[in-house]
Amino acid sequence: MDHLIDRIPLRFEIYEEGDISIVNLNKLKKYVQETTGIEIFLRGNIYENISMDQVQTIAQKMAQLRIKDPEKEFLNKTPLKGEVTYEEERISDQKWKSFGILYEGILYQKHLADFPLKKKLNERYCSILITNQLVGTWDQNDHRYHIRTSIYGSPHIISVPGLVLAPAKPREFYIKRQMGVPVEILKEEYKGRFLEHGDLRTTEILKGYLIQALFYDLIGNPFCDDSDCRLFNSHWQEEMLHAQLDGKYEFCSKHEALLKKIRNTNKEVQSLKMV
Repeated sequence: MDHLIDRIPLRFEIYEEGDISIVNLNKLKKYVQETTGIEIFLRGNIYENISMDQVQTIAQKMAQLRIKDPEKEFLNKTPLKGEVTYEEERISDQKWKSFGILYEGILYQKHLADFPLKKKLNERYCSILITNQLVGTWDQNDHRYHIRTSIYGSPHIISVPGLVLAPAKPREFYIKRQMGVPVEILKEEYKGRFLEHGDLRTTEILKGYLIQALFYDLIGNPFCDDSDCRLFNSHWQEEMLHAQLDGKYEFCSKHEALLKKIRNTNKEVQSLKMV
């Protein structure tokens, strides 16, 4: 337990990328502080105040991280001029919309650590990027890239569109789609059973993913096997909605006990500072 205490982050640092206006960051801040007792700072757009030369350097790298064919494990090593220009415009516009481009998530994470966040990352901080871009990782089992909701590490990446596209919709949805039922009809039929773009439930769902990032830093495992716990590793939309919105409890007894320990430790630290 002492080892756990030593790994409690001094603070959360939340960065943004692109248009994430559907997310209420102040609600997330309040929730995380109340749940963990750890101070949280909202740092704004990750590319704020960078020079034009830096924009060009980042754009070139980002264009190389595009996944053009999810069934091939190689990257876009020689991007077209138009692809680089697109990245320059995306990086320069803090409210840039997502256009469904998929990026190699592990290298995306490494690039963030090596460049825009190089002087900002601290091993004692829980640094999280909430992005409107899609990130994926290669699956060795079926030999293809899969969209991910989150990639934990330094920094942690949580993808807002990934929450919509990574967990699978109900099986019947795909069966009926293969039978030729129009997607718009299916969306109406299964409305509420999966997250959609611009969904007002997004902020509430993100709460659990921020706490998952914390547990990754604390014990190296962000997930829980209990489907009622917010740390449950959901592979289906209905699993995600249940764990984050209507589980029997917010956290299982094991993780709630750890969170209580973290809160009490932070209270003790604050009390000592006031003496």
